[in-house]
Formats: sequence, C-alpha cells, structure tokens
Amino acid sequence: MRNHPCSLRPIAALLSLLLVGSMPVACSLGTDQAGLDIPGFSPNTTGSDDRANAQAALDYLSPDGELTDGRWVPGEQTLQRWETLADSWDSSTLEELTAAMAAVSTMRSSPDEETSAAATWVTARSIEFAVDQVPSRYYTDAVKENLAVVVVNTADEGVKVATGGSPKGLGLYQGEKGKDLDDANSLYTTMVYRVIDNKTAAANIRSALFDAAMERYPDVGDVTTLEMKYQIVASVYGYLTVIGGERMVDVMGANAEFDNPIGTTRSALEAMAYADAVNQGLFTDPEAFNPEYLQHAGSGEPYSWYTTNADGTTAFNLDNPPTSEQRDGVHDWANAIRAEHDPEYAVMRADSGVNAGVRRGVCLIRGGDGIGGEPGEIAIKKD
Repeated sequence: MRNHPCSLRPIAALLSLLLVGSMPVACSLGTDQAGLDIPGFSPNTTGSDDRANAQAALDYLSPDGELTDGRWVPGEQTLQRWETLADSWDSSTLEELTAAMAAVSTMRSSPDEETSAAATWVTARSIEFAVDQVPSRYYTDAVKENLAVVVVNTADEGVKVATGGSPKGLGLYQGEKGKDLDDANSLYTTMVYRVIDNKTAAANIRSALFDAAMERYPDVGDVTTLEMKYQIVASVYGYLTVIGGERMVDVMGANAEFDNPIGTTRSALEAMAYADAVNQGLFTDPEAFNPEYLQHAGSGEPYSWYTTNADGTTAFNLDNPPTSEQRDGVHDWANAIRAEHDPEYAVMRADSGVNAGVRRGVCLIRGGDGIGGEPGEIAIKKD
C-alpha cells in the first residue's frame, strides 16, 4: 500500500513535449511561470530514464491505494485527487497535467507489480479524463504530444482494438455502470483521433503500434505465419489511416489537400512484408535473387538496400517506413520473380494478409462497406 499526500495548486503553465527513446517523457516550463507544483516532478525532464521524476508524477496522480487480485484499487486520497482535477483543470495547467500523465504511462513496464498496476490504473484514468473531461479545442500541440506518449505506452492494447478486440488490459471505465467494451474501444479510438493531426504524435503512435503488431510474430517460419503477421500489421495500418483521414478532413475540410499523418502507404507495407519473407528465409530458390532482378531498370546499378551474406543468403535492408525508391524496387523484384521462383507463394500470401488486414482495420471505423455508408463497430466521439 502507498500513501503519499500531495497538494493541488492549479497555476498557469506552458510546456512542450520532446519525445526521446521508446518511452518518452519530456516537457518544458517557462522560467517565469509555475505549474501544478507536483512535488518532485519536473516538466523540464527530457530523459526516459528518470524514474524518480515519473515516480513523483505517479505519487501525485495515485497518492494511495493497494494491489488486490492483480488490480490496482485506488484509495480515498486518489479518488479525491481525480475529482479535484476534473473540477479545477484549465487551459493553463492542462499541458503540465498531461505531461505527468505521460510520465506515469511509462511506468506500466515496471518490474514491480504494484508500480505497474498503479501506473496502468492512472493511464486508464488519464485517457478517460482527456476524452470525457477535456473538449478537443483545448488540445494544444504540447497536449497532443503528451497524450500520444500515453497511446505509445498502451500500444499492445491499441493493437487489440485495431484488430477487432478491446483494450481489456487497461481497465477503461472500470466499475462504471452502463459502460462496456464498446465504450472502451470508442474512448481509446477517440483519444487517437484527437491527437493524430499532430505530426510528432502521429509518427510516434504509428511506430509504437506497428512495432507492437510486428512483435506478435517475431519469427516467421512459413507463409501461413507470414500472412497472419501482416494481417495484424495491416489492420493497425487500416485503423490508423482511416482515423487520420477522418481527423484531417474534420480539421481542414473535405476538399483540402493534406499529407497522410501516418506517414506510410499500403504499398510500403507490402514491401515490408516481402522483405520480412526474404529475411526470414521463405524464398528458397537462389534464382529469386538473380542480380538481374535486383537492379535499377534504367541504370542497371544494383539496389543499395540488399546485401548478399557470407553464407550466400540475401537480406533486404529497408528503412522504417521504406523510402519510395525502396518500395518501388522491392515491388519490381517481386513482380520479376513471379511464381517460378516463389513456389511457396510468399508474395501472394503476404498480399492476402495485407488486403484482409487493411479491410478489417478500415471497417472497424467505417462499417462493412469500408466507405462510411454504414456505421462501424467503433464510434469516434467528435466535438
């Protein structure tokens, strides 16, 4: 059990998020301003390894409680703290508050069970607070980037939502009557929707959810596993892409020109799948890597993104996401080898997984027709 009484003094604050490492926590506070005055917490901290700073944020947002049957049960001080926050937040304190939320979310991976459980409870409450208590018009870029850190640190649950499941591990709307998993999916997706028009937020969310999806199948020993892996990855792609598209239309208008906030394309995803199949040894015919298939059509120069290893195997080394040159080159290679040098149909199975996954991710938001003619399973709360 923990008991760390703290005081709440909402005062004006100005912060900006700097994402560093896989679990970023960073904000800045003007030297002439004070913030919420969270004891021991410095919004100026930029390193993800400052556990003391994150612990201070956790102690503030969950000053008491206990672990019961693997779940964090908040104490009276904690419940009062969140009631006070709901009644007293304003635009001048929101950036520091969300910075503290971001810091706590990094502690979900703590090896200490009590700390991890408390951090998960705070993370869930943070998502509820951000969506249900704060209108999106108060989301500054700093707030969006702070809340993106929360999404990054819930990437496993995000993959579950994007593949037709739910973020059960978070405990969203825990104990609230009339709320179910559909409400939890809507809440989580709305959070992503509200921050995804910020380029930094979008890039970090994409990277985290893609990585979490890839990690479901770190080893691909056959084409069936390849297809399953990229169905999951493509579901994440479809889910994020349609959310990003809807957000940009709502922000900029239906006829506005805008970049895809996810920063990758379906074609790039296919190239990633082909490269994964190559690197996992699913192309056993040496002729699949005949140099004539791996050179620029115009110059005849070998592609720079592949190497031949000492044992004679070939590796495709693509950026993440692949550049347009890499993407096009990998597709040219895949078209050139055809089934003659792909007897296991790895290219076709990869395409099949990507096609099914993209459709599933899109249809979660836009319904079975995939174009919004009918409601999807997940409703975004727009305001």
